Amino acid sequence: MRKLSLSLLIVLVCKTTTSLAWGKVGHNMVAEIALTYLNKGVKDSVQKYLGTMTFQEASTWMDDVRSDHSFDYMKTWHYADVEKDKTYVRREEEDAVNEIEKSIQELTNKSKLSKEKINTDLKLLFHLIGDLHQPLHCGYASDKGGNDIKMDFNGKPTNLHSIWDSRIIESRLTDVQKGVTDLCKSLTPEDIKKYEKIDVIEWYKESRGNLFIVYDYPTAGINDEYITKSLPIIEKQLMVAGLRLASVLNETFKK
Repeated sequence: MRKLSLSLLIVLVCKTTTSLAWGKVGHNMVAEIALTYLNKGVKDSVQKYLGTMTFQEASTWMDDVRSDHSFDYMKTWHYADVEKDKTYVRREEEDAVNEIEKSIQELTNKSKLSKEKINTDLKLLFHLIGDLHQPLHCGYASDKGGNDIKMDFNGKPTNLHSIWDSRIIESRLTDVQKGVTDLCKSLTPEDIKKYEKIDVIEWYKESRGNLFIVYDYPTAGINDEYITKSLPIIEKQLMVAGLRLASVLNETFKK
């Protein structure tokens, strides 16, 4: 397992000014992990369709274009919220689950697609697979995936969603980087095979299954105890997202 570049992550943190999805740091980590597990021929093919865009840039493209209102139709694609007492069922709404499955299906038959469409589908997968593994992107509709839960973090006003997107990662960057690297090093062939299975609904259920810890926050504000119990989930979800992104690309671009 190639070690993720701590210096790169520090630079990314310094450039992060907003909190979207995993934040730039998290999404770039997912892309770095996927890059490590891609087959050589697949890596070259994917890069060909991305053109001059790096894997890291592809992972944040959907957030980067949010300020462009011509992309407003993508707003609901970043998440798939349902109420607390409900389970996700397939629906016609344009959400993260449907858009991931749609892009996978299209790339499976990419000989029928234009280069521009392949490029777009790749950028969607790079980002949305990361999004789906942030538990609050599979959260409760009643509080907009934690966005309506206001609280302080290190003395600054924010919300629960933002804390999970980037605040914890940025505050414990070295710990997260080491934790993700150690998890990757500990993977057995059986582990990798398990994570290679492409089942977007199951990915969603796994991610949502972490919400009981996400919502177990102290009423007085986020403290070290809460961060400590949250870190293993964040680290695992980042790692698994990277492995699954690699699996999707290896499958859809295999020779």
